[in-house]
Amino acid sequence: MKKINKMQRIMTPVLAAVFLLPAQPRNTVQSTNTNQINSSNLIVRAENAFTYSFEAPKELSVASAGRIAAQVMGAARVPLTVTNQNIASFSSPEDASVYFEQDLSTGNLSFTKSMRKYYGNAVPQLPSPEEADKIAREYLTKFNLMPLNQKEIQLLRKGGLRASSVIDGKKGGPVIDKMITLSYGRVIDGIPVIGPGSKMVVNIGNAGEITGVIKRWREVSLSSKTQLKPEQILSQTEAESELRKLMATEFGREATYEVKSSGRAYYDGNGKTLQPVFIFDTRVSLGQKNVEPFNYLALVNIQRNPIESVRPVIDERAKASLKDPKVQNVHPLDKED
Repeated sequence: MKKINKMQRIMTPVLAAVFLLPAQPRNTVQSTNTNQINSSNLIVRAENAFTYSFEAPKELSVASAGRIAAQVMGAARVPLTVTNQNIASFSSPEDASVYFEQDLSTGNLSFTKSMRKYYGNAVPQLPSPEEADKIAREYLTKFNLMPLNQKEIQLLRKGGLRASSVIDGKKGGPVIDKMITLSYGRVIDGIPVIGPGSKMVVNIGNAGEITGVIKRWREVSLSSKTQLKPEQILSQTEAESELRKLMATEFGREATYEVKSSGRAYYDGNGKTLQPVFIFDTRVSLGQKNVEPFNYLALVNIQRNPIESVRPVIDERAKASLKDPKVQNVHPLDKED
């Protein structure tokens, strides 16, 4: 019998995991179109809203990146090249699954060790989820990847990497758990941090082996905490207006949407500032028969004149459904997300 092995991730994307944290739910609101919204309680009041700056990263160079790469990859030396974006990187010419990269401007890094021994019918011995969390934290601490303020880091999601097979193109073969994936997020002032920054992902394989890490984390300068003045904060009417504009821009004025809940978060866009935002958990309908309604997580900056813009977040199934309504699989984060 011929077997075809296929690797598929079951990890929930980190951004979606962050949004699953309590977001101070409010009354559900139905918008008849993107020019209307009818709730006086939609917005969470932005009292005591703050901004933070990030600490300047420690001196970074190709040499320092090379030392980290050698440590985490378990090699005597890892030859790095530097891109035009100031990223030091390495990709193995012998094994496509092996790579390392570090942003020399921010310190963000990611790497993956060889996946060859996990291919095929190999059945690794994986730790329990509780053991995996302990292993991950010990590893991050050992290699100086753990945030200085460990109270900020929070385990959000336990997922994994699973292999399935099809026998003779007809019958389902065995399903094998290949790895455990732990996704960590950040909490500041008791509020979750969302965006491309402030996240850690750790992959754990056979016998507790760390097979890969994604670190998008810079230290927050607590002394830079600045409270926004009332005149700097959007009113409820202004915030609702910004939401309507966002929905119209993203989906067109004919789209309708339902606001299921709203709340507050901090946004880390890998810029210079950690800034407060409103988040809206919405259900969007494009009014097209071949596209099912989908979830959309909208962001609106709390500040009337924000230092930096924020990017709206659309879940992967929603993206896929816009291209192909039959698509059901949620794609995982890759090293660039």
